[in-house]
Amino acid sequence: MTHISAISKVALTTVLLFALLYLVTFHLLIPFYLGAGPLFAKASPSPHEQERLGRWGPSIPLPLVPVAIAVLPVSGKVLVWSADKARVFSNSTGHTLTAIFDPATSTVEAHNVTQTHHNMFCPGLSLDFSGRPVVTGGSSPTSTSIYDPVTESWVIGPALTTGRGYHSQATLSDGRIFTIGGSWSGVASAPKNGEILSFSPSSSGWAPLPSALALPMHTSDQLGIFAADNHGWLFAWTNNTVFQAGPSRNMNWYAPDDPTTGRSGMGAHLSAGARADSRDAMNGNAIMFSASPVTGALILTLGGAESYSLSPETSAAHLISLPPGGATFSTPTVSRLEDMHHPGAYSNSVVLPTGDVFIVGGASYAKQWSDVNVTLVPELFSAGTHTFAPLARMAVARTYHSVAVLLPDATVLVGGGGLCWELCDGDEKEINHLDLQVYEPGYLFGGDGLRVEHRPRIVEISNTRLAPGEDLVVVADGHVREFAIVRYGSATHATNTDQRRIRLDATAAPVDVVAAQEGVKERQVYEVQVPHDAGIAVPGYWMLFAMSSVGVLSVAETIFIRLA
Repeated sequence: MTHISAISKVALTTVLLFALLYLVTFHLLIPFYLGAGPLFAKASPSPHEQERLGRWGPSIPLPLVPVAIAVLPVSGKVLVWSADKARVFSNSTGHTLTAIFDPATSTVEAHNVTQTHHNMFCPGLSLDFSGRPVVTGGSSPTSTSIYDPVTESWVIGPALTTGRGYHSQATLSDGRIFTIGGSWSGVASAPKNGEILSFSPSSSGWAPLPSALALPMHTSDQLGIFAADNHGWLFAWTNNTVFQAGPSRNMNWYAPDDPTTGRSGMGAHLSAGARADSRDAMNGNAIMFSASPVTGALILTLGGAESYSLSPETSAAHLISLPPGGATFSTPTVSRLEDMHHPGAYSNSVVLPTGDVFIVGGASYAKQWSDVNVTLVPELFSAGTHTFAPLARMAVARTYHSVAVLLPDATVLVGGGGLCWELCDGDEKEINHLDLQVYEPGYLFGGDGLRVEHRPRIVEISNTRLAPGEDLVVVADGHVREFAIVRYGSATHATNTDQRRIRLDATAAPVDVVAAQEGVKERQVYEVQVPHDAGIAVPGYWMLFAMSSVGVLSVAETIFIRLA
């Protein structure tokens, strides 16, 4: 009996050791390696690390889960909304819960929008040529709602010709808005081909584009058509064209008018080939971090999964180059980059004024309404070296239904995640994140880890409303190494078709221009020019940033690029 008892003790000890090893390995070490676990985690880096890693601010409570977001260029406030409810969504079509966050005062105002009779959950979203968020479809499949930042009120827009949800839309060079896809909502059997929104007195409203076919942009999602045409990576480009970079591995060109035949009003489509060795990348990201009439466009694509949910993620990244010169439907080139440190879907990516890209949130396995396998370590893509570097670890999971946008003070506003549907299993409290957080990038800190006190300052600009190709005189405190403009952004479901960055060439202003300025003894005067092509400098509101010789960024001045 003593011998048997000893054997039992040894066996029990062995089992306990294996159990402990399993817990440590799979619940601490591996999740920590993937950026998910709590082991040795710290919410903020040490002061001396902040120049490299950046810093997270405190949580800002909201009355809802921010599933969609838009930065308002007139007031500098931020518009967010969830669905017909704050923590869950349903099939109700009559109203939407919204909130306005003011970064200047850190105050939040809640509003229940009923006047447009639109549940703006899972919509198409973009900022139009006058800076208004235009919200289409979603839970109310054919509805359009437009927010006026000047009057701070919602108005009913023209109805879509095809009901849609989970679709994308983009504002074009002539101010019209193009949308495509979105079989999540509306009549399932109806093809979700493109349509175009015009604001002119003679042709205001949505019009179908039957030749702008959605089928070529479909993924091979295991859910079928319901999820195959969702969240297109759309980029307005020259000559009123739209480049679709993904999430399907097949890329495409679209246009409201056929540039090859001259036929108008029917739409046009042309294949742009495959995205190199990429697979379908649903819920991944695509960011135009450089746009130039000289060098063309550079688009970073990353992450995503072959299916919308219940699918492993990828850490793959690709660089798409659109050639310059204004050629219509030109052939892009695609190259594989080094992988990210963590695989991810449901993440958000924001182009910074430096041209680098901030990548935040996501999970290593695509599963909606779950914070399991979450990635808590953001990454920075370097526009110069095309490499990825980890940043300051965050304390709150940001996965499905999270958002992120650039603010005019050069920080990034991040929030949301969750908002399960009414019949979801489990406790939604664990995955609902009713808050925002501000991330301060490393360029706002000095080598001592302290916030930089003396940022470059744009003192004066000659014109805040200008046409494409127009010169701009900028007076700044001290020497400026570089100017850049970033278009105001909006985002939902890991998609932001508004944001893009343009580096502006700057030259020292002529003596007579400098002499015309008053009080410029300690200041520098520069001449910069906005690109002539409205397909590059898309009409609307932009943030103008100045960067010092040591890489410190100014607070942005807002400029408006009007229709050509």
